[in-house]
Amino acid sequence: IRDQACGLIQFSKNVTLENLHLDFLGNFGIVGQMSENITYRNMAFEPEAGSGRTCAGFADFVQMSGCKGKISIENSRFSGAHDDPINIHGTHLAVTEFLAPNQIVVKYMHHQTYGFQSFLPGNTIEFIDPHSLLSLSSAKVKKAEMKNEREITITLDKPVTSKVKETEGLVIENVTYTPEVEIRGNYFSRIPTRGILVSTRRKVIIEDNTFFRMQMSGILIADDARSWFESGMARDVTIRNNDFIECGSPVIFIAPENDRNEGYVHRNITIDNNRFRLTGTDAISAKSVDGLQITNNLFLTPKVLKIEDLIKTQECKDVTENGNIIEPISRPRQ
Repeated sequence: IRDQACGLIQFSKNVTLENLHLDFLGNFGIVGQMSENITYRNMAFEPEAGSGRTCAGFADFVQMSGCKGKISIENSRFSGAHDDPINIHGTHLAVTEFLAPNQIVVKYMHHQTYGFQSFLPGNTIEFIDPHSLLSLSSAKVKKAEMKNEREITITLDKPVTSKVKETEGLVIENVTYTPEVEIRGNYFSRIPTRGILVSTRRKVIIEDNTFFRMQMSGILIADDARSWFESGMARDVTIRNNDFIECGSPVIFIAPENDRNEGYVHRNITIDNNRFRLTGTDAISAKSVDGLQITNNLFLTPKVLKIEDLIKTQECKDVTENGNIIEPISRPRQ
């Protein structure tokens, strides 16, 4: 149970962390939840030089869960975490009971996430099918009360329809607390997992970053309602001018965990003018995206490959691939 955080930003607004060096974060790093407008600028999450340490954190460095406004992370260094340096997402809570036509009980499902109020009067929620990850209907919160650390009773502004009630494994997401995200000018290294996880329906820009040897994907856009319960759907993502150096594959991984194809989970994702120095063959893998543009990227490969070897799509629509270049990596003479 991750019951410790080295920093907590909760029910707050307009918070800036700037010019800080955090060289040891013993459990979670900095957690933000139910907060608005958070900026990280000129930060260093890495061991102090000469300390002999290779690790600066035992989990995520920065986890923003259920925030709104804008999250900006710029000109910072992330080196030596045990988990993802940046993870920005919402939370799917399972509907466990209908107390009245307009009153529900919802539950935190993952054992590491619980214990805080994540719905406020006036917030908009959406009912989500956990198998398709598509929205079924929306409502506004009139009242929300914590029953215990894991359960919340919510009174809505209108009754829940019978069709929604009958959905197996029904979950909800607080769509008011979904942030716009800008991540630019950062350096990531010595990470055994991914560099950036981001799942939000508002505008996302990831640009001018360097990802050095992530052991898994450099960037992951997921969305699930049956495992980690981390929401939600992407609607406007731009990934441009980044340098991915020998990361795990696929380097950019768009992987919603829907097990029924009833529509597109993610929309409008652009991957433009990035540089990929590859060790394997999977540079980009995308599932369930409507409107995917992959343009003007440079792929440096250790062997002769075709573009279809590097870019793989599944259940996608309106895919554009233009101006991408493949170059072999030159090897020094023996």
